[in-house]
Amino acid sequence: MLKQLDKLALLLTKLKGMQAHIEEISSLFVARFHTWGIIVHKIKKNWNYETDIYDPLHREMTAEVNMSIDVELTDLAYGGDAVGRYEGRVLFVPGGIPGERVRVEIVEERRGHARANLIDILRPAPERVEPAYPLMTDCGCQWQHISYPAQLTWKAHIVRQLLVRIGKQADALVHPTIGMPPGISPWHYRNIALFTVGPSGEVGMKLTESHDVEDLPDCPLLHPALDQVYQLVRAKLMDYFGDSLGEMIQAFTLRGAIGAVSNSTTASTTVKAVPTLLIIHARPGSMIENPQQLSQELMTIAPGIVGVIIERVGGRYGRVFSGQEFLTDIVLGRRFRVSADSFFQVNLVQTSVLVERAMAMLEPQRSEIVLDGYSGVGLFSAFLSARSARVIAIESQPSAVMDARASSALNNQNNMTVLEGTLERILGQLHYRRERVDLALVDPPRAGCHPKALQALQVLSPRSICYVSCDPSTLARDIATLCSTGRYRLVAAQPIDMFPQTYHIECVALLTRVGNR
Repeated sequence: MLKQLDKLALLLTKLKGMQAHIEEISSLFVARFHTWGIIVHKIKKNWNYETDIYDPLHREMTAEVNMSIDVELTDLAYGGDAVGRYEGRVLFVPGGIPGERVRVEIVEERRGHARANLIDILRPAPERVEPAYPLMTDCGCQWQHISYPAQLTWKAHIVRQLLVRIGKQADALVHPTIGMPPGISPWHYRNIALFTVGPSGEVGMKLTESHDVEDLPDCPLLHPALDQVYQLVRAKLMDYFGDSLGEMIQAFTLRGAIGAVSNSTTASTTVKAVPTLLIIHARPGSMIENPQQLSQELMTIAPGIVGVIIERVGGRYGRVFSGQEFLTDIVLGRRFRVSADSFFQVNLVQTSVLVERAMAMLEPQRSEIVLDGYSGVGLFSAFLSARSARVIAIESQPSAVMDARASSALNNQNNMTVLEGTLERILGQLHYRRERVDLALVDPPRAGCHPKALQALQVLSPRSICYVSCDPSTLARDIATLCSTGRYRLVAAQPIDMFPQTYHIECVALLTRVGNR
């Protein structure tokens, strides 16, 4: 067998286009002579393609779990991890930065790639900074070790990579990421957050890819006024339930109407209370004694709390509340009703930027009919209404539909129609009724648009589609679908940093109809 192996190796070294011939010969031998196919496979495995010489001592190296290796990091992946290669295999390293040489330990092997933990930084990147809040690193703030300007650069890079690779847009134009305004901290920006209660009564945020809870005495992601409420609610629940807190309460959500107060940009040295909803999520199967009394007591513990809702009381759907079940927030002078269960953007400062950028890209005209798909509480509809003849808003969540209709009344807009149902179903109805749609804006959840909704959009054929996305991978996938028939082309994409310190990316993309098709 060894003599046959050496003879065949000598023959192959004389051939031109060595790799192509090896593949051809391998297929032939595998098909007709299984044994020879194995021989050729061994030659391919031990071939040094850099020198075009067969080397029996050359072996394909593979990393093993618990193995420590040194790696050069070359890229950042959507998901937050730095990317390197070891003996041709892709390696994902949380906490790394491209340009760094690091020592890592392999912790997981998968087909085609491996994951590793960072052990030591042998050569740091100039963009590396000391994390301001180390406790938050494993709670979602994956990028706080990267300087903020570099975070913005990498987010635009990732959007373009995904548009090229998944979206099939080789010449995709991606503008530089719009970051938080000068003088505004890239922390303390969130107007809503979910806090989990651990089995031992710890209160904070879940660790990434884990059910464990990081106990947080405060939250640097929250707007300062909401952070104060968080600390008071946390202390109250710990005192009220004592050792049984983890058995009774699963989590709670804080939502604040930051735009309703003057210090909405957090630049002020004084922090004013903001209207706040507190939603308590009781643990399934728990029996909270007198939940109405608990909700009333929670109403009094912090300035700004206007409503307390306790969910899953006495079962899966039970709820009690004190005060009100919605907030009224303000964006660029427009008022929006936001119920406890409705979606609203999490970063008020950047929400204004997002709206302005979407309007500038879409350019609605006074005579046009505009579709607002996945419209939520009517954020974009409110601004489209003032610039167009009519807005058709489509939303499937009942609470958001009620909010959108209330918001339309608050802003005295009578050219806005809010329809309840899935986008794909109602678009089909619009087509059946032959209704005209000149422009479309869609802002789907992280999973992206339903395939039938994309198909219906192409049939309705608006002159432009503005796609607002919080997940650039599903954005790229849907753009590939919309552009696949040649009916639409991608004009540009604009990343907006709604989620500083994290890998999450908000993006607005504009597609226009090609010709008159």
